[in-house]
Amino acid sequence: MPGVILAFAWGLAEGTLFFLVPDVLVSLAAALDWRRAWKHIAAAALGAVLAGAIMFGWAARDPIAARHAVTRVPFVSAEMLASAEARYQSRGVGALFIAAITGVPYKVYAVTAPSHVTEPAFLLATFPARAYRFVAVWVIAGLLGAWLRISRRLTPSQILAIHISLWTVFYAIYWSVI
Repeated sequence: MPGVILAFAWGLAEGTLFFLVPDVLVSLAAALDWRRAWKHIAAAALGAVLAGAIMFGWAARDPIAARHAVTRVPFVSAEMLASAEARYQSRGVGALFIAAITGVPYKVYAVTAPSHVTEPAFLLATFPARAYRFVAVWVIAGLLGAWLRISRRLTPSQILAIHISLWTVFYAIYWSVI
């Protein structure tokens, strides 16, 4: 249960002003026990819904302050705000589903949403838009974790070390590209 609570808190934090995605925790949960990791997926997505409500509400009341705060998050840029605006203009609320695979953080879409979609539409789309990427991460990490546990006979501590290493490499590449 502590991991599920952490997944909710992580989804909430990343959807507001934190800069590491909940996929880090979801993938660890999946690598260690893929059958229970669905709870982490649901919790992280629900945390994102709450974060979306907070950020949407803030941007609706004070868009300049909300956007400024988001651009102060490490590795978030004004160009990302412009990208989200353009995607909303061409796809409406469907932009949220593209966001999950573009590298533009959800929080950027949350603070640009009030100009393009209603809050209920935004919040209803948030859960599936966030969860589908978590499910993809769950499948990949679950398969990798099972392979490591079964064929390589690695311990949970060894899997954790590999997990940390893979995410470190991922973020080093992601942050060097954006």
